[in-house]
Amino acid sequence: MRLNPHIKKMQQKYLFSLIESKERKMRAKNPHALIANLGIGDVILPLAPTIARSIQNAIQEMTIAGQMKGYGPSEGYLFLREAIAQQSYKGLSIASDEIFISEGANCDMTSLPELFSNRCKIGIIDPTYPAYLSSITLSGKKSKVTLIPCLEENHFVPFPPKEHLDIVYLCSPNNPTGIAMSRENLRKWVEYAHREKAILLLDNAYEAFITSPDVPRSIYEIDGAKEVAIESRSFSKSAGFTGLRCAYLVIPRAILKNKLRDMWEKRQSIKSNGVSYPIQRGAEAALSAEGIFETQQQIVYYLHQAKLLRQELLKLGFSCFGGQDSPYIWWKTPKGEGSWEFFQKILEKNHLISTPGSGFGIYGEGYVRLSAFTTQDQTELALAQIKSISK
Repeated sequence: MRLNPHIKKMQQKYLFSLIESKERKMRAKNPHALIANLGIGDVILPLAPTIARSIQNAIQEMTIAGQMKGYGPSEGYLFLREAIAQQSYKGLSIASDEIFISEGANCDMTSLPELFSNRCKIGIIDPTYPAYLSSITLSGKKSKVTLIPCLEENHFVPFPPKEHLDIVYLCSPNNPTGIAMSRENLRKWVEYAHREKAILLLDNAYEAFITSPDVPRSIYEIDGAKEVAIESRSFSKSAGFTGLRCAYLVIPRAILKNKLRDMWEKRQSIKSNGVSYPIQRGAEAALSAEGIFETQQQIVYYLHQAKLLRQELLKLGFSCFGGQDSPYIWWKTPKGEGSWEFFQKILEKNHLISTPGSGFGIYGEGYVRLSAFTTQDQTELALAQIKSISK
């Protein structure tokens, strides 16, 4: 039996699984220690009431004879696609049949390369969400990858390279740096894509956290983007769906004269039986006036925790970034310490869990990520622990 040889090229454990194992060891060693976990970017606040009621109502609806829902359309129910087009892309002329519902942005972003030839040159910004590179490696295309550095001297914003790329992974607001690309930054990428006949794959999962006026909510606010950009969004962080699973992908018909949209539709019909009906009703409720109000209060809460963390780090003389358009703080390690070295030190000595920056790419070395998906009590505990860390 011949197995996939590229799996051996992967890390033995996925980044977040490795952090969880280190946390378990720490708790076993110090069962009474107060540990502040700012490592994993998972939501912590309860599901918004409007969303929960909608899901419950949908389940009850399915108990009535003649109203049971079995397999749904692989592209998603029309009611949700229309709600997204009308609410999330109002004024941008995105049609409902250009929107595809899925179980997660991770699945979409790691599956999109299936549409392209193995000869395509792929650009991936670094540091960024590690699943992009991991999925490319699993498919045997790692040799086709060019890393695009996001460096402190450029405020962690990626710039288009001089060389040709066919596909480019972008993430804005970026996980892990927390930095969002401005309108001008995105415009340069759209121009690059037109010039090089490239396709941009934009992970826009944290769009709901954007507060800066010069940061567009969608790449389709940029002229010409519909011809070159695919945008992914998720209900996971914006509406607390990490345990429910619902996201969507926008593939405008204008890209390659409708070819990519039709190819993705075919791909979905083969590989997906659709997101469950109750969950899609819950996602629809998240886009209602009541749902938007309730989820926005949660986003404000998370951003407030990010603000407290950032302010305290800066007050203590540390260098950090992000936290304004995303729930992540990008903390520069003091004294040039390595990411994993600093992670281990503050875990053991200060009982503070972070995420090593090198886990997000080679250009993440020398940083750790803090997640503001936490409670006020956990933030206060973390702040107290941060004060005890020597610069």
